[in-house]
Formats: sequence, C-alpha cells, structure tokens
Amino acid sequence: MFNCGTSKRVQFSPDGSRLVSGSWDDTIRVWDVERGTTIVGPLRGHTNKVCSIALSPDGSWIVSGSFDYTLRLWDTRSGEMIGNPFVGHTGYVNSVDFSLRGTYVVSGGYDNTVRLWDIRTGREVESFKEHTSLVLSVAFSPCGQYVASGSDDRKVIIRNVSCPYPDSTNDLGSQVITSQMSTRQIFDCLTASGCVDLSLQMDPRQENAMIVSGGGFGDIWKGQLHDGGKVAIKAWRTNALEQCDYKTLKRAARELFCWSRMEHPNIHRLQGVIMFKGQYLGMVSEWMENGNLHEYLRKQPSADRYQLCVHVASGLKYMHSRSTIHGDLKAANVLVSSDGIARLSDFDFSIMSEVTSLVFSESSNSRLGSVRWVAPEILLEEVHKRTTQSDVYALGMTMLEIFTGDVPYPECRQDFKVFKAIERGTLPTRPMEQLKDDERGNTMWQLLLHCWEREASERPSSSQVFDALVFYIYKT
Repeated sequence: MFNCGTSKRVQFSPDGSRLVSGSWDDTIRVWDVERGTTIVGPLRGHTNKVCSIALSPDGSWIVSGSFDYTLRLWDTRSGEMIGNPFVGHTGYVNSVDFSLRGTYVVSGGYDNTVRLWDIRTGREVESFKEHTSLVLSVAFSPCGQYVASGSDDRKVIIRNVSCPYPDSTNDLGSQVITSQMSTRQIFDCLTASGCVDLSLQMDPRQENAMIVSGGGFGDIWKGQLHDGGKVAIKAWRTNALEQCDYKTLKRAARELFCWSRMEHPNIHRLQGVIMFKGQYLGMVSEWMENGNLHEYLRKQPSADRYQLCVHVASGLKYMHSRSTIHGDLKAANVLVSSDGIARLSDFDFSIMSEVTSLVFSESSNSRLGSVRWVAPEILLEEVHKRTTQSDVYALGMTMLEIFTGDVPYPECRQDFKVFKAIERGTLPTRPMEQLKDDERGNTMWQLLLHCWEREASERPSSSQVFDALVFYIYKT
C-alpha cells in the first residue's frame, strides 16, 4: 500500500520497478513498487493540485500538469525540476503525454485547448483550439505523428502534428546581411528558426571528441552529452558555408527545423546545433553504434533484409506525409540502431547542398558518387529539383543494396559509366541468389522495377511501396 494524498494520476516506469504519482497535496512522488516506499520526492514546485503526470518513454523525465495552470519537467532520478514552468494554459492542466522519443509533450486543459511543447526549450510549439469545452484527455499516437484529445464537448479529435515554422522573436529579416555571413550569424539564424541550441546539454568545445571521418568540406565527430549520451556531430567547414546568402540560408534553416521536429521510429532525428569548438557549425544527432546499412549487413549477414526494406520505406513514407523530400537516399545514409531498426539519416546533405556545395565524406574515402541513386530525369537534367518520385527511384536502389550488400551498378567503377548506362535505359541486373525465382522474389523484383520506371509519374508513391512490402511481400 502507498500512503499519500489524493492521487489523480499514477504511472509505472518502463521497467515496472517504480511508480510515479501526482497528488492533490501539490506534490509528485516516485515509489519503489516492491517496498511501497518513496524513493524520490516528494517533488515540490507546483502551487496547486497536481492532476496529471506522464513518464518519458525511457523513464528519465516526468512531466506534470497542475491546477496552477502550468506544466513542469522533472528528472526522475534526482527529483530536480528542469528549467522553468511551461506557461501558456489559462485553466487547469488536466492531461499530459510524451511523444515517442520524449522530445515533445502534449497537454490538454480546462481552457478548452490542446498545446504542444518542446521540452528542450520549454516553449509552446502549437496550440489547438478546436474544442468548445474543457479538454479531459490527450495522447500521442505510437508513431508520434498524431495527437488525439477527448473533451467535455463529447468530441474526440485526432490531428496530424504538422511541422510549423515558428516566427522568430527577433526581426532577423530586417538585418542588413553582407554577402558573406559568419558562422555565428548562420548559427543564430538556425536557432532563431527553431533549431535547438544544445550548448546547455553538452560542452560545445568537446575536447574529448574523436573524429571518425573527414573530407575537404566537413568532418564527423563522436561526442558526448553532459549525461553521458553519445552523439554524432557533423561539423560544416566555415569557408564554404559563409558563401550563402541570407534568404537561401533561411530556407535551409526552415527545413532543418522541420527535420528536428520529425518523430518516427525510422527517422534519425536532428537533436540540435552547437557552435562546435567555437568556430564550426555542428549538427548533433544520436550516435548509432551499428553504423549505416552497409556496415550493419557486413556484421549481421543473417539480418532480415525484407524487414529492413519495410523500415526504409516506412521512414520515407513518413517524410513524404510531412511534405519533406529526402533528396539523398542510399544505404550509406540509412543508420541502424542497437536493436536493428533502420533509420533514414543525412537529410542535411540535400538541405545544405542547396545552400553550398558541401559534401561529407564517409569513413571510407572510396565513397562512390550519388549518381547511382539519382533518378534519370534529374541526372539528364530534364527536371532540376528533387521530388517524391525521385526519392522513390532512390528507394528502389536502396532496397537493392539491402539485398546485395553492394552499390547499384557495381560493375561500373566510374560514375560516367553509370551515367551512360542510365542514359541507355539499362537497369541493374537482378541478383538471383538473393531474390530467387519464387513468388516472394519475383514480387519483390517487380516492385523494384516499378520504382525505376523511366517516367516519374508511373512510379508508385512511397506509401504504395510500403503497403506492397507489408501486405504482399514481407508476410509471404
């Protein structure tokens, strides 16, 4: 038995060893389930009853909502309040929930609103005012793309959490920008556009960081957060970055912010940016021990390759549902988590390539050019902008890589030979050893051919590719 004040909300930790309660005595407690004793707390900060609590998916954070109209974020282990109260509701905060990766919190209140918050900044991202009476409950969908709410107006509303572009509190558009912007100006533009400054969560100097790959334009480093979490830092070289004009950079900042907002199991999300070592623009994301798909398949040759295809198609389907183009999809740009989940990465290649000519090198300096994955209409300059159809073409080539473990057209060691083959309409050769002459292999090969249709309009959508994999191929 747990002795505490009236508790309106309780929740188990992910491992089931702890229980969190929010009480009408204005406190929060963390309990040891076996012993029935308080192990953290009571946590004090709210000035009125705590009527809602939620634990982050990894159990590290607690978010609480109160009759004092605020939300507060707590460290589960230390019991310390993180940052300032989340202020915005004008009535009791009746329900809260975390997103899939714990980056965002949704809340519903007696002011008839549903609000979305970024816990990294403590700022409100969106406010929804569809209900005509108090909001009683809110929840994120498992994929993190949707938020549902139930209200006293007898309606349940499900909304797609879109990717808004927050207006900067600073009138950056009115600044007089010279033809060359400093890296600091670029960094300020990105953070003003909504990208999170991670300087409070990690030392920007990263004196113990290790460089894992380098090239003429940028380097990739393995760094660390203050809490010990490993991160990848992509450091863009200064000289090329400073050639971009303000309007172009602003567009890139907008897209990078949208990338940071993506919440999906098959998307490798941008966590934020730092002024790396005081002089480079550093883009920070979670470190993936398994590396990219090529590296993972070399270490795990028995991996389920059809399932990996489903992962990649699912990630691309999600991106396209958010009106976002990847632009550089290939196995080298798909990372694999410690539990074998493929996640689309390296959106910054395509985003920043519209700003500069920067290219990151892979750990191997023998990286082949992207020409092998580029759709014919772009390669032959019939179309000058990447599209969802060109992404699907690249998806087909990436799925081929998953089965063969090699790049498309491996017999062509030079890019101009690949270009000539594509110009002639020559498609990759079917790998009969991996895609056998049976129902499953034949159906998969037909799907790949469909992705490579010469006419872009005849290719399936990423959603159709995903459905074909899930309902007709993977289950057979």
